[in-house]
Amino acid sequence: MPGEKHVRIISNIVVSMPAQLFTLRGKFQPCANGKIYTGKIETDPTIPANQIQVYIENEEGSTLPVAQPIMINHAGFPVYHGQVSKFVTVEGHAMAVYDPYGAQQFYFPDILKYDPYRFKEQGRTIY
Repeated sequence: MPGEKHVRIISNIVVSMPAQLFTLRGKFQPCANGKIYTGKIETDPTIPANQIQVYIENEEGSTLPVAQPIMINHAGFPVYHGQVSKFVTVEGHAMAVYDPYGAQQFYFPDILKYDPYRFKEQGRTIY
């Protein structure tokens, strides 16, 4: 735009939502009132013995352990007591997403294989 000063930067942080939108398989509709389960890699995370601890990461970086399943609100975002939140774990995990009728929408046996940030880190070590 005329009159704007352009600055050269090195970008390394993507502007994105801290909470992931969960949609239905085959449709771009929110998985409203669905559930998210996380568990040990390559296991069924809906089985309590396979589940791992999930935490909410607050804005200042503190964490709070939460129970599973993680609920998905009407807009498709994971929530804790109705509040859209950022959920984290301390280890790789399997993840399953179910719709409100109990139908599995997605299953990822090892979520780290699908994490673009981890892929970026691995790419740096190759070169």
